[in-house]
Amino acid sequence: MARRIAVRILLGAFTVLAVVLLTFVLQYVVPGDPARSIAGPKATPEVLKEIRGQLRLDDPWWSQLGHYLSSVLQGDLGTSYSNDRPVLSLILERLPATAALAAAALVVELLLGGLWGMWEAMRPKRSWLLATVNVGLLSMPVFSLGFLLLLLFGYKLPIFPIDGGSGLPQLVLPAVALGLMGSPYYANVVRDSMREALSSAYVRTAVSKGLSRRRIVSRHVLRNIASPVTTLIGMDVAVFLSGVVFVEKIFAWPGIGQMQTDAFADLDRPLLTGTVIVAAALVVTANLLVDLVRTAIDPRAASEAP
Repeated sequence: MARRIAVRILLGAFTVLAVVLLTFVLQYVVPGDPARSIAGPKATPEVLKEIRGQLRLDDPWWSQLGHYLSSVLQGDLGTSYSNDRPVLSLILERLPATAALAAAALVVELLLGGLWGMWEAMRPKRSWLLATVNVGLLSMPVFSLGFLLLLLFGYKLPIFPIDGGSGLPQLVLPAVALGLMGSPYYANVVRDSMREALSSAYVRTAVSKGLSRRRIVSRHVLRNIASPVTTLIGMDVAVFLSGVVFVEKIFAWPGIGQMQTDAFADLDRPLLTGTVIVAAALVVTANLLVDLVRTAIDPRAASEAP
């Protein structure tokens, strides 16, 4: 187990490094001048030259990359061009809002997807109505669903506020949008896992002993679906905490995703790269924690390749 954890941490570190390198290089492909974005359209060439010198923008990209990596290793993600504040403090301010949205969306996914999958698994035939809804949700982009929810429950039926913010009323619509998009995956996994468990030998033995269906499901079947569902939870937590850009932007939710889009529009390279680094670190950490939880639930997972 210790070797497995060490290998996963090493692979995670290489993943974060690769993401940083790719993000840093791709920023040079994006047209625009950060100095111009900072100084404004009427800035003189002398002012622009001074800003580029202060920010090392005239240095070769590999020199900038080396300087940036040395700062990151010391825990410094740089200073935001547009806010003139440390990037790490800006990210930590937005992280609770994204975490709250991730937790709420995960609850919606588990409730809808889990109950849906269990109901389908207990039926002899699959419901074509639910299958149609499933396909419809899987084929719809999340921003389209977000706009539909915003139009319906924000404008037509003004039940929820649409002015942004991080309160509970503002949390409902983005959480439902994310939860609805993810619920079909949970439904499929729960359905398939439950059907496999219900047809297994140990369940048939439990039935022959006269155990009730409720007891069989609670003591035997649910344990069998815990491992794949845990894997899905870990993937979703990683995606949500890294910032769901479209949903946060549509609903003006003040999280990391919205900050990423603003940083991209402002050519704020330190802020954009910092959010990517934190997102990659969260993904790696979530995957490692899920791996440990799966191993605790199902020891057979420890034999899988790292």
